[in-house]
Amino acid sequence: MRNVFRRIADSKAFQTFILFTIIFASILAGLHTYAEFFGKYQPLFLFLEEVILAVFTVEILIRIAAFGAKPWDFFRSSWNLFDFAVTAVFYLPFGGPFAIVLRLARAIRVLRLATTLPRLQLITGALIKSLPSMAYVALLLFIVFYVYGIIGNVAFGANDPQYFGNLHTSMLTLFKVVTLEDWIHIMDAQGSSVLVPLYFITFILLGTMIILNLFIGVILAGFEEVKAEMAEQEGPRRQKKATMRSELNDVAVQLASIRKRLDRLAKDPAEK
Repeated sequence: MRNVFRRIADSKAFQTFILFTIIFASILAGLHTYAEFFGKYQPLFLFLEEVILAVFTVEILIRIAAFGAKPWDFFRSSWNLFDFAVTAVFYLPFGGPFAIVLRLARAIRVLRLATTLPRLQLITGALIKSLPSMAYVALLLFIVFYVYGIIGNVAFGANDPQYFGNLHTSMLTLFKVVTLEDWIHIMDAQGSSVLVPLYFITFILLGTMIILNLFIGVILAGFEEVKAEMAEQEGPRRQKKATMRSELNDVAVQLASIRKRLDRLAKDPAEK
């Protein structure tokens, strides 16, 4: 039975069906936000939600059954845990003021696309792997904002309190500058001193160019790390498949040899 469930879980048709079910569930989650439309077709929406929940429940059970006598191995994968949690939450008795939990769960269910599409799973895994390093890059960015915020308050606070009146106002202004939105207008409002363009240009170079490239570099490093891990996990499977093919080829050669011997034995009595 395990092999039957494994073949079903790994089949292209089953995975495609689940993918389209996730997409359909995502569309329904979006339609839930239109109160008038949802109210008009509420019975249909509730019925479709029950069907979708049944499909996802059967999917989880098939994937667990595919592990045979060791169903707990299913929960060793963080992606499998996520899929299980997103499905199981709909069986909890949420109602009244807690009904919002189910609405949030419908929105989170869209993220199951990341567990279904291998390429998207790779990108999501890379982002998750990069989070610790990205935290340090974010800390560096905060330090740059903090230092330039104080400098901006000291240099321009008296003349332009709207943008540099205090530290948090200065940092909000710098956030606007780093997005390159209307930064020339903000710079021109600070006067014609030679220090003004020097302040803004150096901040943009640090905040936009250098640190942005650091973020990209960290994500790419995470991408390569996840890719290597996935290749390492696929290695034993490929080796197992190659071994099975080799064994099947050996069996085929032996069967061909036996068939030839049987043919010879059948010919010998006939010739005699």
